[in-house]
Amino acid sequence: AETAFGPDGLAQRHYPYPAVAPVAGYYSLRYGTSGLEAAYDAQLRGQAGRSDLKPDWLADLLHLPQVGQPITVTLNLPGQLAANEALIEAEATGAVVILNARSGEVLVMASQPTFDPNTLETDWESLLAAPTAPLLNRATQGLFPLGGLARLVGVIGLFEVGARLPPDPLLTPLPDLLAPLGDPGLAGTAHQLQFSRELTFTLPTAAAPIPDNLPVKAEELSTTPLHLALVGAAIVQDGLAPLPTLVYEPSSPPSHIRLMSAATAAHVYAQLTELSALATPEVTGNEPLSWYWGLVEGEPPLVVVAVVTRPGAEREAARMVAESTLRAIEPHR
Repeated sequence: AETAFGPDGLAQRHYPYPAVAPVAGYYSLRYGTSGLEAAYDAQLRGQAGRSDLKPDWLADLLHLPQVGQPITVTLNLPGQLAANEALIEAEATGAVVILNARSGEVLVMASQPTFDPNTLETDWESLLAAPTAPLLNRATQGLFPLGGLARLVGVIGLFEVGARLPPDPLLTPLPDLLAPLGDPGLAGTAHQLQFSRELTFTLPTAAAPIPDNLPVKAEELSTTPLHLALVGAAIVQDGLAPLPTLVYEPSSPPSHIRLMSAATAAHVYAQLTELSALATPEVTGNEPLSWYWGLVEGEPPLVVVAVVTRPGAEREAARMVAESTLRAIEPHR
């Protein structure tokens, strides 16, 4: 976003890339703030460090405009634009997240449908009334049923309890695959992966409740694309997932949460090729929904999550969105 001062001395915000709206959010004197505009409001408006006890006397005396401090966002702009365009071309509701598995830096966080913050004032009522909820960031607050990705959760759980994987986990019926987990079965692993807890993140997140000490069916398990990305990061990072970040803060080393043991992470990583096939893509639920989950080796390693839902969504819909995004991001990695 860019700030310019009008003839009246009031600051006006301009957003040259509306595709970044799910992350950047909006700033409006009438409707408030969202996204990074809300999280870093004081810094962006030049209020950080100021108070009634510590005013900027010189600026006030000279009637100088209040100048905000910039923030540097971790997003990879070509990747962000490509993800947004791929979702639009797919005519789908969905989201894409690409995460640096080591640092937790979010390189792509796209959500569709979205909005144009430049026309927020005129579009506000229609945005609120739209059944597609364009103001919702589906990457952090969209709760999607896991469907076939429950197999990934199950495999993590099997390694955690020391069980052996069946010869062909892709063809093994899910109840048989999960049987060695006992009670509470899949729910226990989902709790361990913290699916029932909202993530600590710059932007608002969502989580679906999971029954305590009760079995849960795969179709009853939901989470956000961002949370699934953290599961992938934990597999790369010996079971420790870096807390995701959207803004460069060099003085703050990444914090981590443990989602699985180091041994489990190593076992799952060793099965990477098989698990990638096992975890991608899947059509599930009452509304056709396609997931793509995968790890991209290299430096830094990346976690890619895409979800697409639309009438008639084919199994490969999310894969095509993810691959379009990766083609744009790789030259700038």
